[in-house]
Amino acid sequence: MLAAEPSMLREGMRAVLRAVDDFALAGETTGGPGAVAEAARLAPDVVVTDTFDTAAALRRAGEAARIVLLAGTVDEAPVDPAARGGVDGFVLTAEAGTSLIAAVRAVAQGHAWLSPPFARRLLDLYRAAPMAPRAAGGRRLSERERSVLRLVAHGRTNAEIAHELVLGESTIKTHVSRLLTKLELRDRVQLAVFAHHHGLT
Repeated sequence: MLAAEPSMLREGMRAVLRAVDDFALAGETTGGPGAVAEAARLAPDVVVTDTFDTAAALRRAGEAARIVLLAGTVDEAPVDPAARGGVDGFVLTAEAGTSLIAAVRAVAQGHAWLSPPFARRLLDLYRAAPMAPRAAGGRRLSERERSVLRLVAHGRTNAEIAHELVLGESTIKTHVSRLLTKLELRDRVQLAVFAHHHGLT
């Protein structure tokens, strides 16, 4: 579902998404309350929006859809609050062609997507922050968990991690789930940031 004010950007996003055979555009709406109502009605897998306010409203309403946020520049998006608030993908408007397709596909599969400038900003923010008390959690990880975490931090999918470690994909899913629980983190983006911040990559 697209959630953005009618504009050339929205028209461009629509054209990009409709050109992909395995995508189905469930609907379009403006941001804010209208987006929340439409998401509740359409139950999309992914919502693409160009405002953080819309993403925040969807999360407050308890919507389960994955969220991809577009911004003209890194400075237009509050990266840290957005990541903590449940945004799953960050894409620069200038890259809203192949990157938008890749972001939607990734978050629909439960992964995260960050255009490189957003990843750089997020890492810089976390590196500048004081070391969290939870840092000890990294030292409690088993060697296998550290291996999985390192590969997650390098953007590998579960299937790729399974292949590299010669394990079943279901086993990797279990490891990722345990890492999230043990480190009290929400998703793969936060796992990646944790790994980089604590030198586990």
